[in-house]
Amino acid sequence: MKQGSGMVLAQEEDCMDGRIARRIATGGLVALVALKLGASTVDVAAYGVRPDTGENMTPAISRMLAACTNGGERIVLPAGRYLFRPDRPGERTTAFLIRGARGLTLDGNGATLIFHGLMNPFRLVDSRQIEVRNLSIDWERPFITQGTIRSVTDEYVDLAIDRQHYPYVIEDGRAWFTGEDWKRGVDGYNLLYDAATREILYKTRDNALGIDFNKRAEEIAPGVIRFFGKPKIKPPLGTIIGLNHGRYIVNGFDVNRCADVTLRDIRAYHVLSHGVVALRTENLTLNAFNIVANEAKDRVFSAVADGFHLVHCKGVVTIENCAHTGLGDDFLNVHGRNCVVHKRIDDQTVLVDRAECTDAGDEVWLLRKNESQRREVCRVAAIKPVQLENKRWGYEVAFTEALPTDFREGDFFENKTWNARLIFRHNKVLRRHRARGILVSTPESAVIEKNLFSTAGTAILIEGDTDFWFESGAIRDLVIRDNVFENCLSSGSETGGKWEWGEAIITITPSHRPNSVTCEPYHRNIRIEGNTFKTFDIPLVRARSVRGLVFRDNTIEHTTAFTPFAWQKAAFWFDGCREVTVERNVYADTYAGRTLWTQHMAESDLKVTDSRAFTVLPCPVEK
Repeated sequence: MKQGSGMVLAQEEDCMDGRIARRIATGGLVALVALKLGASTVDVAAYGVRPDTGENMTPAISRMLAACTNGGERIVLPAGRYLFRPDRPGERTTAFLIRGARGLTLDGNGATLIFHGLMNPFRLVDSRQIEVRNLSIDWERPFITQGTIRSVTDEYVDLAIDRQHYPYVIEDGRAWFTGEDWKRGVDGYNLLYDAATREILYKTRDNALGIDFNKRAEEIAPGVIRFFGKPKIKPPLGTIIGLNHGRYIVNGFDVNRCADVTLRDIRAYHVLSHGVVALRTENLTLNAFNIVANEAKDRVFSAVADGFHLVHCKGVVTIENCAHTGLGDDFLNVHGRNCVVHKRIDDQTVLVDRAECTDAGDEVWLLRKNESQRREVCRVAAIKPVQLENKRWGYEVAFTEALPTDFREGDFFENKTWNARLIFRHNKVLRRHRARGILVSTPESAVIEKNLFSTAGTAILIEGDTDFWFESGAIRDLVIRDNVFENCLSSGSETGGKWEWGEAIITITPSHRPNSVTCEPYHRNIRIEGNTFKTFDIPLVRARSVRGLVFRDNTIEHTTAFTPFAWQKAAFWFDGCREVTVERNVYADTYAGRTLWTQHMAESDLKVTDSRAFTVLPCPVEK
């Protein structure tokens, strides 16, 4: 035994069933470290991991995972309910931290994980061959409050709120919403849900009421709060509302710089931001990972933000058999990052922001903002974080070779090394969540097939952003086939405004805006084939800046599910596209779309040999 600096190390070794257990006591804290002879099942009870105790399992899980250092461990949680709380009140804490692991499997065995406060359920870092499966997660007190509209006038809105499930206080004439260790107001992203269908209410979007829920309020009866202000609309009484208490708080699953990760048979009833965020990860499978409203608790909401958000992953990303409801944002967003040059320091060095997914040794494309075409390929020699003038952090990036003289401030680079192939199939992308369906921007091949899309906004959005979110990924090979699009755009673009939820069922709108009939497009090779569109409105496709766009062998059916209102009055709207083919599609007689809009295109850019004769017109406005 050795003693020093207040630390006591006591070691006992016992051999049982081929396992060696070593007990380490550090400052009075006892941790059991399982040293296994080869791959084996971890004895979770030895670490104090037990279900249905009502105790905080965060410390026990932390000890157990810290001991999984040999590779090939298999963790099976006994079925039951596990509670998790932060290390300290109000502190962001990770429950399952898997760092540097190899070949680890965590089987929840149907366990229910219940979180309190600012918890990050899972964080995977620098790990390989990891599988997490068979569990559900939820919060005792979610960071969204659900209410029902009891009354609405020109002066106020009354909300009925179950105070037992969504506690609140009225202080100094305003409402505060509370949890065990938090007290918050209302964020601007609040949504309305139809009382009967529990879907996003027809023709509503963010903060449709236009009420500031952080201003004057009073409790007019037990469990009924009157929020003062003139609402922009008067929805039907009984309409359900979700009030967010934050926007991007803590993710459900963080997967950072990992490889060969599978998350399957997981049900997330609530997370405090995105369901899954994966950064710089190679080969990721999400199978039957469902982020859904907990209907047993009568909820309409689930995640505060996106379902899956994947940035500069590579290898193959497979997403299948997933169905989400109640999301606070899009089902899926897969993209890279346009790193904008703030300053050219010297011939080989630039200052950029948001380059966290770029490392030394990566190849990048250089792009000029005025044309947005991938040009020179350069290799990163070194990258280091620096603080920018506005107190945000940026990155100083040095290259192995001199940069072109015309590559300067305002231009950007895009990582060439880290981009993923996408397989998205057998999923249900439903109207019961905010905004769009899926956002796809990757230069690698992508297949979107055999899915059901029934979205409040555009079903599939393909961008390439150089002026707001800077999400990169000019498409080079995308197939959209054998999907069903059912009554999408029930909250689509009504006026053409930026923050509405999409002009057409499939919307392709990169930041690059063509300005002539000779302008080279941003995207290439997008094929939309063999799909069924069941639509109450007219817009099918809006596409800007695509070379090689095909819309072929699709069936278009007309429904009366909603009253049409879309701003785009043409079935197709093509802007600056080249080599466009529309052929062999079948249209219901009652489908009203008979017009096709074009901009910045020559007559030879468009070939229509279809069962319906379309009138080709110039777009009536510049958008």
